[in-house]
Amino acid sequence: GWGREERFADTAMRLAFCLAEYLAWRRHFDDLLTVAEAARKSAHLTGDRLAEAMAWNNLGNALRNAGRAEKAIDAHTQARDLYQTSGHRHGEAIAWGNLGNALLVAGRAKKAIKAHTRARRLYRAVGDSHREAVAWNNLGCALQETGQVKGAIHAHTQAQTIYRAVGDHHREATAWNNLGNALFRARRVEEAIEAYNKSLDAFADFEDWYGTGQTLYNLAVAHDTARHLVQARTTWLQSANAFTRANAPAEAAASRARAAAHPAPPNPHSQEH
Repeated sequence: GWGREERFADTAMRLAFCLAEYLAWRRHFDDLLTVAEAARKSAHLTGDRLAEAMAWNNLGNALRNAGRAEKAIDAHTQARDLYQTSGHRHGEAIAWGNLGNALLVAGRAKKAIKAHTRARRLYRAVGDSHREAVAWNNLGCALQETGQVKGAIHAHTQAQTIYRAVGDHHREATAWNNLGNALFRARRVEEAIEAYNKSLDAFADFEDWYGTGQTLYNLAVAHDTARHLVQARTTWLQSANAFTRANAPAEAAASRARAAAHPAPPNPHSQEH
């Protein structure tokens, strides 16, 4: 296509970058993968190494979302190396963070912790507190996977605090959800329920139905653990509805199955006839 011609490569690359953000938000991962690969090829044609690094990063994210974690690791490593060669420390930090996410999905949590720690330190060095919060949040997820719950609680709390300070309420919602997960792992169930509810409050202004569905599912599990059985059932049904709106049928089915295991309570006002 015209995107493979050098004279159109820059336009194709910019269009692909814009499309990638939208497709990721709407979870159209097959289309995202196609667009990301096209952007990488176009960026290579332009000879712009920073644009190529960005394209490798986006491709890595698309591969991870498509369940191809090992390929994603390769892509983010390419991005990191290009940023390092160019002396672009901020881009390098982004690549380290994305590499950490791919490593975690691939089951290499200890290496993910090192990657996210490197990203966090680079963000602090360049003065990007907003992205530093991203690194804290991702680091917390990796720490949870290795059983370092106390460190994870600290990391997610740091992330949530920074997100609130900079006004990023969408990511704040994600940090509250992750903090809830860490608190739940620490068997601090009532505190986890409070964190999940704060996550839902922050999600309320966004149409991120997948994130909302995840938090509702986690909240239902916490209610179930606390023996709040009616609330657990209701919350799983709400989770199923959110996942359906997010075009995530497998997750919606899982939520409905958990709700079905909790029969609806009898109507306390029913009368005999």
